[in-house]
Amino acid sequence: MADGVAKALRRTVIRSRSVIAGALGIIFLGALAIPSEARPPLRPNGGERPMIVDARAFGVVGDGVADDGPSIARMVAAAQRATPVTLRFPGRRTYRVASAPNRYIFDLHGSNDLTLDGGGSTFEIAPNLRLIRLTDCSRVTVRRLKVDFRPLPFVDGIVERVDGQAGRIMVRVPREEWSRPIGGPTHEDGEQAYFGMLWGDGAYGSISRHCWIDQIEAGSEPGEVVVRPTPEFREYPGLIPGRWKISLPVPGIAHRYGPGACVVVRDCRDVRMRDLEVWSAPWMAFEVITNDGALVFDRVHVRPKPGTGRLMSSWRDGFHVKGNRASLTWEGCILEGMNDDAFNISTHASRVSEVLPDGSVAVDQRYPLGYVRWRPGDLLVAVDPDSRKLRGSSRVSVVEEGNAPAPIQGEPAAPGVTVRLAVPITGMRAGDIVWSAEAANPHTALRRCRIRQSCRLQSPVTLEECDVIGLLWFYADPLEGPYPGPVTVRRCTLRRGRGNHENVVVCSGGSTTGAPDGTAPPRALHDFRFTENRIYGGFIVEGVERVTLRGNRFLEAGASVTLHDNVDLIDRDQRPSSARR
Repeated sequence: MADGVAKALRRTVIRSRSVIAGALGIIFLGALAIPSEARPPLRPNGGERPMIVDARAFGVVGDGVADDGPSIARMVAAAQRATPVTLRFPGRRTYRVASAPNRYIFDLHGSNDLTLDGGGSTFEIAPNLRLIRLTDCSRVTVRRLKVDFRPLPFVDGIVERVDGQAGRIMVRVPREEWSRPIGGPTHEDGEQAYFGMLWGDGAYGSISRHCWIDQIEAGSEPGEVVVRPTPEFREYPGLIPGRWKISLPVPGIAHRYGPGACVVVRDCRDVRMRDLEVWSAPWMAFEVITNDGALVFDRVHVRPKPGTGRLMSSWRDGFHVKGNRASLTWEGCILEGMNDDAFNISTHASRVSEVLPDGSVAVDQRYPLGYVRWRPGDLLVAVDPDSRKLRGSSRVSVVEEGNAPAPIQGEPAAPGVTVRLAVPITGMRAGDIVWSAEAANPHTALRRCRIRQSCRLQSPVTLEECDVIGLLWFYADPLEGPYPGPVTVRRCTLRRGRGNHENVVVCSGGSTTGAPDGTAPPRALHDFRFTENRIYGGFIVEGVERVTLRGNRFLEAGASVTLHDNVDLIDRDQRPSSARR
């Protein structure tokens, strides 16, 4: 036994160019022998150089067949108390992972100064698992890895026949995958909104339609399945057999929330991800919520696995981004094949439940999960949700959280909050929508990204030199919120596609009341700049205050440009005469 431990020790810590590797290894083993609650953080070499924890020391195989889950779990447990530390995997291998504690393979809580280096390898993981969860971590780097699910959460097929009267779509799928999509919703493990995705050819790329599914049955011959949509589906006439394709959900895998997104970054500070790829996901690919500091995503792609001919990647958002105080940067990322938004960037707004006599304001978060905390010093912004006019803003001096309500489906729910303002906001009343400007992703940039799906952008954002085929939607919504502004889109190529087959940009900030002063300032959507873009498709800006259009080229003949009910519009573009203000 002692000999085995000694051999494991010699393999555990690999520190090149260090004459004290053996001594450090002994220290490391001694720490592992101490109960975890009593173990002090390890700082090898005085914290000057990271401890290298090599996956080979824990028995990983990397042949794509053996379950490397137990070995990786031991590796993560060993490194959890070390700082700084690098978890390193041999390069360009395939790691099959069928088991993991807490259903996350790399479940890191409270880790600091940690690097996870996948060496360019691929992690093929079981569909009930997820890849990475970072919570309360600081100064973390994740780099050089790819993830795919096995088995996949979808089966791609070709529409073969359509019978709208009988409510059936006959689909040809690969024979070896014929049985996988047969069945229907299970309503288990947080399964949501059971649908398939229909794919057709658009002017500039794929267009898509949701097909809500009641049941999928075996067809009359091998390789054929019969899709029975729910009664809500009415789009049979537009489906051309042989030209339309469909991604079918696999029962018990697709649409399951399970433990969460494939990659979660929550309540962290200073995280960098570089050279990551997500090729498939049963639900969301990335969730980025309530972080501080700086988060950078450099060449992080969510797309179908290259060279496979697959149609889709994740069943939900590529990046679901909520309530961050951190600066957020995406650089050179590719977003393609997801069946919800490529980016949903927003925060959870709150509703004023009462304005108290002392000037304090009682608020309740509209969506109760994913609590976005208020902090003293935050700038509270208030909006009338009907007219979409700004009430005003004021600094928060005191925050009082109420008792935590009962969890919702095992998730902690947001408490009621009372905030005291430095200066009361004139006219604020119950029902108004409020949010913290600091917690609404105030410094967000997408640079040189290739995006092939719609984006819902509800907080300040800059898009620069991006190539987009899909709808960019800047809008006012009291549930997710807040209300986007400032917004800058410059030197981008924008083409209509997924999300809206006619329009490529929609900025919808108009009043819903129809009142004569409904367009009067100040507006909830404000400070929009579109400069030097190439635009193919409909372009709508309405109900926005301070809009600048300069140097844009509208290149699709017949596409409409609508500028309506805006305030302080600076228009330096030459466009078709069909545009209206």
